[in-house]
Amino acid sequence: MNYNELKIRILGLFEAKREFDSLMIRELLASDKTLKLTDKGVEMALLRYWRQGLLSRTRRAGRFQYALTERGLGRREWLLKNR
Repeated sequence: MNYNELKIRILGLFEAKREFDSLMIRELLASDKTLKLTDKGVEMALLRYWRQGLLSRTRRAGRFQYALTERGLGRREWLLKNR
């Protein structure tokens, strides 16, 4: 997998005003059989993207809910344009 491929795939899951919990993100990524990701790997990627300001997160019902930020939207567009 290329360096930014996971970032593109995760950021590509989000639509405007849509939130996903970490379990749903793992399930959506698992549906792509070409990706070989561990649960811990996905969790760490989400943590990195949150720290970078690409995703926002809130804790509800014991799980983090992630949403795409304006910065994340801009990064996704830039990554797709410069693929």
